[in-house]
Amino acid sequence: MKEQDPKIRIISFNSAIVVGIIAFIAFLYFTQQLFNPLVIFLIGLFVITPFRKESYFVRRMLLLFVSFFVLWIFTIIGSSIAPFIISFIIAYLLAPLVSALEKKKIPRWLSSLLIILLLVGFVSVVFILISPQILNQFNEISQKITTVVTVVTSYLDTQKASKILESIGIKNEYLKNLIENELFPELKYLFSKILGSLGNFLMGMSTLARQVVNAILIPIFSFYFLKDFEKFKLYIKTILEKKNRKLLHDLTRVNEIFHIYISWQLVAAIMVASLCSLSFSIFKIEFSLILGILCGFLNPIPYLGLITSMIISVLIVLLVGPENLWYQIIVIVATINIVHFINAYFIEPNVLGKRVGLHPLILFLSLYIFGGLFGLVGLLFAVPTTAALMLFLNDWVEKLEPKPD
Repeated sequence: MKEQDPKIRIISFNSAIVVGIIAFIAFLYFTQQLFNPLVIFLIGLFVITPFRKESYFVRRMLLLFVSFFVLWIFTIIGSSIAPFIISFIIAYLLAPLVSALEKKKIPRWLSSLLIILLLVGFVSVVFILISPQILNQFNEISQKITTVVTVVTSYLDTQKASKILESIGIKNEYLKNLIENELFPELKYLFSKILGSLGNFLMGMSTLARQVVNAILIPIFSFYFLKDFEKFKLYIKTILEKKNRKLLHDLTRVNEIFHIYISWQLVAAIMVASLCSLSFSIFKIEFSLILGILCGFLNPIPYLGLITSMIISVLIVLLVGPENLWYQIIVIVATINIVHFINAYFIEPNVLGKRVGLHPLILFLSLYIFGGLFGLVGLLFAVPTTAALMLFLNDWVEKLEPKPD
């Protein structure tokens, strides 16, 4: 049998590939799967993977491709795996404490069990005792703000208000429109963003705590994650030591920054919220619980958290209009500043040190960028993320510096 010409074989092979690709694309199009993210990911993986050993760029592109696919998966099934995520975060934050107890000859399973039981007990007591008060104070604030808006707009319609405004050269209609269309909408937006986020967080946690399944699963998952956390770390470390030592080194440094910063900010938020709420209660400030929680909730945001908590707290007091208005404002401003001063200049430097120290300009720029991109969550994670990025930037700068002979 006569052999086929090599050129004809190449043409036939290429034609088969082209026809196969066209048929495959047509199939995806008519089955409405052409723009399915999973299909696109699998095609990309199929095309890129064979060249991963030949090009550094291909390996990085493959890593980026997989990372974005994982993020997409989390956005799709995030709610269903929420108990696993929450459990892992709890284990991640509490793992050093369990390791410290393990060094004192306490079995890891026992210390993990005791810590989880203490955490469950603490959270249960807090929600049982505080949740009703939070709801009542939220409702009371909303009602009083609505009443103030109604009273102000009604007063602007009276002849007395018109005469007073005309005597100082202000038209009543102009001021009324300014307040109704500019001032109150802006205040409403400000309150809805800050108090709304705080309320959603608290109510979401409360709802999660009420769900019987999650209330049972989260402590169980947290116990297993915490008990075997070092095994997970060792497994990942073993793989990376064989495959990519530099990546392991970078992840270790980033993990140190995130772990220290996030752990401390959680402790600091609880501390600030507790101290502010206690001070407000002692001095008989209205809505002491809500205002204290607000201060703790905003505390992780550098500089802006202090300023925003003061502004929101003072605005709430002004809008509800208590009898001893100036007394309450002075107490609120003094309490927030004193608590933040003690935290920022005495406690935090000894805990964080200079591990996440950033220049104020870089810090504000990171808050602006991350806040604009990811909202309140971006503000909370702007500092550790920027600090981690600065690590890589400093490594790159060091490589550019000429080595001494």
